[in-house]
Amino acid sequence: MSRTDCRGCDSNNLVKFLDLGKMPLAGGFLSGVGAVKNEKLYPLSIYVCQDCGLIQILDPINPEILFQDYSFSSSTIGPLVQHFENYAVWLYEKLSPEFVVEFGCNDGILLKPLARLIPKTCGVDVSENITQMARGDGLDVITGYFDETLAESIKQRLGEADVVTGSNAFAHNDKPEIILQAAKKILKADGYLSLEVMYAGDLLEKVQWDTLYHEHLTFYCLTTIEVLLKRYGFKIVEAERTPMHGGSLRIVATKNSDKKPSKSVAEIKSYEKKKSLADPKTWIDFGQNVSRKIDVVRYTLEKLSKNSRIWGYGAAGKATLWINACEMNYLEAMVDASPLREGKLMPGTHTPIVFPKELKTNPPDYIFVTAWNYADLIRSKENWFKGVWVTPLPFMRFF
Repeated sequence: MSRTDCRGCDSNNLVKFLDLGKMPLAGGFLSGVGAVKNEKLYPLSIYVCQDCGLIQILDPINPEILFQDYSFSSSTIGPLVQHFENYAVWLYEKLSPEFVVEFGCNDGILLKPLARLIPKTCGVDVSENITQMARGDGLDVITGYFDETLAESIKQRLGEADVVTGSNAFAHNDKPEIILQAAKKILKADGYLSLEVMYAGDLLEKVQWDTLYHEHLTFYCLTTIEVLLKRYGFKIVEAERTPMHGGSLRIVATKNSDKKPSKSVAEIKSYEKKKSLADPKTWIDFGQNVSRKIDVVRYTLEKLSKNSRIWGYGAAGKATLWINACEMNYLEAMVDASPLREGKLMPGTHTPIVFPKELKTNPPDYIFVTAWNYADLIRSKENWFKGVWVTPLPFMRFF
């Protein structure tokens, strides 16, 4: 059911700046041709709050549909493994925790390195197939939703937490206040909430419209996430930008109102003011720019497909958006290294997903790198390929 109020400030003063029509779910990979008849499409429109500037989708999909058989295992992506190794060290050195609770823990990609550094960790994730993988690695992981009831249960079993963290999971929630209330319930009085969210600044700078899919309900900047956190008694004391997922924002907040914010908080706010990140006009212009970029890619690749063979590379959410927005029914295959996706079909276009080794059996003329933020890494892995690589963002590039 659509909502009409802003997740950040409860305002009803919202305006649509991008309408992508009806789209399949970004992670809605199909098991085979027999599953095509049951595939569903959902409206995908993006709004900005004209009062606080928060970017958001107002048509949330039932989480049980989105995450029931989740096909994103973080530990299969090398750069993410390195990011979370570094993040574990950062948390350990910056906040000195002894007990960390992570919501949206996926397959334990952060918990594994954390467990080597601190005495106690606990993870929560809604996807049964993914949490089974984490428990298989000996991690204390619960399948469920991180709410006050579950937080109380963890507190009774393991005690109060020094840190509650979530990386790219906070924005998946239609009601972020549930997570904030759960964090308040389990955190010590001087504990910290550490969040990593996909950053509206990078969304704007790199025109990353391909991250605007159904499970990413909200895109925060420091200014807008501060509005939300203040309402639930949290004060932001640290902020920094990270390159994860093409550009993310890491913030640390506390219930302790006496703690002074670091210099980085003011610096990022200054950048956001300069870029007008909370100004609705910025996002209306962004929507028009996105439409032009989609048209360029659609026209160019469709023309090439008349006389050339094209494959895609990277069966992530970005791929679903690009191939459906540009109607790339001509793609012969989508290459991906994840065993959770191999042998399945892409949402919408029903392009077969194959392992990288299949590339060598019948190399195409062009490879469209939908995972464009990993293009250099992908190219280095496939340095034998003599055809042409194509990336769509930040601008269309052939190399």
